[in-house]
Formats: sequence, C-alpha cells, structure tokens
Amino acid sequence: MFQLLVVLSLRGQGSKNKTAHANDHVTSITENELSAHLRFLASDAMQGRKVGSAFELLAAEYLAAQYRAMEVWPLQTPGGKLNPYLQSFDFTLSQSKGKSQNVVAWLEGSDPELKKEYLLVTAHYDHLGTGSKTGNDSIFNGAADDASGTVALLEIAQALTAAKKAGVKFKRSIVFIHMGGEESGLLGSNYWVSNQPLVPLEQTKAIINMDGVGGTDKPQAANANNYVYVLVNDSTSGPLDKAAAKLNSEMQVNLDLLQPENPQQFMSDNKPFEYELVPSIYFSTGLTEHYHKVSDEPQTINYTHMAKIVRLVYLFTAELANASEIKSVRSAYAKTGEYFCPPCGCASDKKVFYQAGVCADCRMTLEPRWRAK
Repeated sequence: MFQLLVVLSLRGQGSKNKTAHANDHVTSITENELSAHLRFLASDAMQGRKVGSAFELLAAEYLAAQYRAMEVWPLQTPGGKLNPYLQSFDFTLSQSKGKSQNVVAWLEGSDPELKKEYLLVTAHYDHLGTGSKTGNDSIFNGAADDASGTVALLEIAQALTAAKKAGVKFKRSIVFIHMGGEESGLLGSNYWVSNQPLVPLEQTKAIINMDGVGGTDKPQAANANNYVYVLVNDSTSGPLDKAAAKLNSEMQVNLDLLQPENPQQFMSDNKPFEYELVPSIYFSTGLTEHYHKVSDEPQTINYTHMAKIVRLVYLFTAELANASEIKSVRSAYAKTGEYFCPPCGCASDKKVFYQAGVCADCRMTLEPRWRAK
C-alpha cells in the first residue's frame, strides 16, 4: 500500500501566524468576481471553447492577461515566445489534427529548499463547442464544466498573490495550470505529464484539481448548496482529504465534504498525475443536470455556494504550501515497462501494452504500471 505523509502544523506557532495572515485574504474571493469572469468565459460569444478552436485560444489569452494584470508571472522563460504563459501542444483526434495550449503561471516559494517542491493547482478551460440545436440553442457554454473551475483558479491565484504581497510567505512554489483539451481525452494534462512537465514530477508534491465547482447534482437535498465532493486516490493521497476536512472545520467554512456514489465517472486532469504516483485531490460538485448540455449556462450557477468552495480550496492550498512535510512514494517505485488504457469502456480497457503511446480504440494516452523497487 502506498503511503503519503502530510503534516499540517495548524497549531504550531510559526505556521499559525502564517495561516492567520493568509486567512485575511480569503474574503478577496467574491461572488461578484467569480460571476464576472465566468459570465465572460461561458458566454455565447465564446462558442463553447472547443479544443483547437480560435475560441479556446481566446480563452487562453484572456487567462494569461488576467495573470499578467495580477503580476503572477509565467513559469516558462519567454525565449521569443509570443505569449510565455502558453504551453502549446499538437494533438490528433480521429483523422483531424490541431493545436491547443495549457496556460501556466506560478508563485515561487520563499524557502531556499522547499521552493524546489511544487504544488499544482489545476482546472480545464475548454468545453464542447457547438452542436445541433436543442430548441433555439446550439452552444455548449460549459459554465459549471469547467468555467467554474477556471475562474476559481484565477481567484485563488489572486488571493494567494495578495497574501504574498502583504508579507505572507509560502515555502513551496505554487503553479497554476489551466489545462487545454480535457474534454477530448485529458490532452493538456497528459501532454504535461508525458511530454513536457515544466517542473519535475519527482518534485511535484501534490495536484489540487477543480472540475465543476459551480453547480449541484443534488438539487432536492437539504445541503444542495452547501457541499463539495472531495476525491482522493487512497493509495497515494489519503491524508489530503483529512487535511481538507480539518481546515473546513477549523477555519469555519462548514461545507459538507462528501464522496460521490459514482467516483469512476470523475475522470479529470488529476488522473495522469495519479498514474505517475503524484498525490492528488479533486474538488467537484458532481455531474449536474446540465452536464454536457447546452443548458450549462452562467445563470445556473449558485455563486454563493461556489465562493465557499473556492475559499476552502484557497485555504487548503495556502496551508499545504507551508506544511511541515509532504512525503510521496514515487522514489520507492519503478515503472514495469507495461502500460494500460485508463478505464473508459473501450475494447482495450483490459489489455496490456508494452510501449508508450495512445490507445488505438479511444485515443487516450496509455499510462504506466509500477512495481516496488
């Protein structure tokens, strides 16, 4: 059984002071700002942000401009790039080829050694584009999925940056990644993991993913607007959800932290990192009644509910950046040379592959198997 050690010093004197100061900025995450960003990214004008489209690129440029305005800088050295915030990659889907991009920015850690350890905070910004009309609507706006996670990530970055400028020190480096092409097979996250990790996977201590944090999949329940699903891979990430639960209580966010009945359906950008034994935690409100429908529009979002979730993820990120220790098990395992297709219902789900690549049936990136050294 893999094990992960996360030591949070909520009651330690030094960490207590840092945490209290970070808390001062949690109220900078507001319903109005979340709504303003989301109503633009999920507007009809963005035509559903389909992977490889001009509208996905427009969304990426918008996000990069927001980071530039915040003075949150690109992780890559410009090196002649037109936009150093964009990590571009090529993809092939069926018989068509295209280009997409991840949007990457970061806050460098303050500790001379721990700044070489990285927390990744992620969300995908693409959606399904347009399709045949349902009534008078043919645009898949993707408000909950995943404009909500996208703007949540922006607001978390803004709050962390404000805290840092006010003197709060975050020991570890925090990398913000808006993934492209998630809806078409986790393209951006697989590219990062398999082709161009801009920070070493060995030094990546956790990935904090948000996908669909603006809706509700339980509209009739008493806590319909006061819950969040917290998903972890127990084999590598078990203590992370305990840390989130502790913060939820001690910082009086008071959301109901739940497990979904159908966790196998929660396939998102954290998965390629899990397959590389990087600890992950995934926040979501589930597959809403508007999931992958043209009705997933900004007016369906409860921004008060969403703001509570975003504040919890902000507090969690700030605390994990200063945790006394985060130990992963990656160094204790080695790849076997075998690969598998992530379970998706295709004919190759149970096949064993002996070289890296993509599944011939579903085009998903093949993932490695590991063994203890």
